[in-house]
Amino acid sequence: MSFLGRALAILRKDLQAEWRTKERLSPMVFFVLLVLLVFNFSFELGGAALQEIGPGVLWSSYVFASLLGLGRSFADERENDALDALLLAPGDRGAVYLGKMLGNMVFLLAIELLSLPFFTLFFNLSPGFFLVPLLGVFLLGSACLASVGTLFAAISNNMRLRELLLPLLLLPMILPALISCIAATERILAGDRFAEFSTHLQMLGVYALVFTALSLMLFEYAIEE
Repeated sequence: MSFLGRALAILRKDLQAEWRTKERLSPMVFFVLLVLLVFNFSFELGGAALQEIGPGVLWSSYVFASLLGLGRSFADERENDALDALLLAPGDRGAVYLGKMLGNMVFLLAIELLSLPFFTLFFNLSPGFFLVPLLGVFLLGSACLASVGTLFAAISNNMRLRELLLPLLLLPMILPALISCIAATERILAGDRFAEFSTHLQMLGVYALVFTALSLMLFEYAIEE
């Protein structure tokens, strides 16, 4: 099986398993909606303060919700001792990382798209075509979170304190991408032109490419430790 075929097989397995169980998507969706609802009642609806903190609240909820999903990235393989079989199979082990990373990215995108209508409702935003560029921010932001998060999920997979170690590793590393996600979202919600936030999109694209490439090279050593 080719590198890409192996990665797509792992992606298909994860998507099918999640479709049957909903054990990752359900708590992630509930967490994001709960955070948005709490902040909605914490500030005056439509007030200036709410508009200013909206992008930060949105992306903070995505980052912390992603920890719930990333922590389960290798749970099935760990519980069923299937990870050793994947690693012993002939082929580049980076395909395992790529398949898991794409799965995490799809889950994050699903959460973001599901929560966007509630965000516009809670934060008193009028739907319109000016929100379309948010899809690009969601795509690149999810790629950044998934690229780094999947590697750190593999590193913490066999550790007893993995629930504590994963956020300690991920949050400092994802901070530059998080800042760009928040800044680009703020510009989009303000109705600014593409040139006003294109730099942030470029930064997110470079971040995702660099950390995906690094993770592909380091995954084999990370998963063995």
